[in-house]
Amino acid sequence: MIVLDEVIATLTRVLQLDEARHIDANTRLLGGIPEFDSLAVASVVIGLEEQFGLEFDDDDINAELFETVGTLAAFVERHASGDSTPAPRPSFLAARSGDLYLLRHDSAKTPSRCVVFLPPFAEEMNRVRAIITATAHALNNSGLSCCVFDLHGTGDSDGDFSDARWDIWMSNIDDVLAYLRRQGYAKIDMIGIRLGALLAIEYIESRKPDVDRLMLWDPVLSADRHVDQFLRTRTMAAMMAGQTETVEQLRGRLLSGETVEVGGYSLHPDLATQLYRKRPPGPPDLPNTTLTWVGRDAKVAAGAQTSRLQVSQVVQADYEPYWSSVEPVSAAALVRATCEVLK
Repeated sequence: MIVLDEVIATLTRVLQLDEARHIDANTRLLGGIPEFDSLAVASVVIGLEEQFGLEFDDDDINAELFETVGTLAAFVERHASGDSTPAPRPSFLAARSGDLYLLRHDSAKTPSRCVVFLPPFAEEMNRVRAIITATAHALNNSGLSCCVFDLHGTGDSDGDFSDARWDIWMSNIDDVLAYLRRQGYAKIDMIGIRLGALLAIEYIESRKPDVDRLMLWDPVLSADRHVDQFLRTRTMAAMMAGQTETVEQLRGRLLSGETVEVGGYSLHPDLATQLYRKRPPGPPDLPNTTLTWVGRDAKVAAGAQTSRLQVSQVVQADYEPYWSSVEPVSAAALVRATCEVLK
């Protein structure tokens, strides 16, 4: 925490920010703080070098380093302490669907175990990136390596969102896990986020991989309702523009074979049909996997304890709904709860 506090103090001083402004590990830098432009990057680097006696290499300065205050503080802490753990580096994995953007956060302490994140759906994926990064760094500090990747048709992986399909996403997980096994990771844990939780459950049930622990972050288990909620963002935008459009109409267009654009995402009818046909899972067949539910809603947590999912552990934590907020939010309690379970 001392390094984080000093990094925040350096940012506040160099960028001349209001000291009353709330900044924490999850605060986005690039694209999050207006004052953090290309000129500010150079000033911050100089300020941190002077503050901590560091020397940044040109290769160190990339978008991933300056994604959040937490990613920057983690880098400073590693180098200030002489930690040889490599900084996370982006790469592309040649998967069957095309190249997948992949980011490994390796820890030298536990080289045989890796935590794999399965991201949520559409814009929720972007909203959770900073929290995933903060969690990966916290797990690194606990001795666990992490792997974050973009599913086909999302983020920086090959394909457009209109190319995304549920079965392709399942094959993506196959390819990522096979890659991690080749890298020497004998034990794999998973964190499924929102709709990614349903993807994780179905994957483990159908593929029977050797996954030790599965954690569900605020899981979405009713895919059909989730798609309707996604469509509602378009109907609300239409209403604000004085137009009339209903979720039922959009659903009908999808099921009749038409691609529907929602907030910049082109939802293909094949993916929509796959999601509409899914039903909430019953008691999952996960004989070798420990299942943990983590969420913010106490009532949902109580229901999860007695749900058909038969989770092994339920953790309720107090944090904002990161998936519905346009602005980055702090979910420090979620990060702490995750580390407590997986440490």
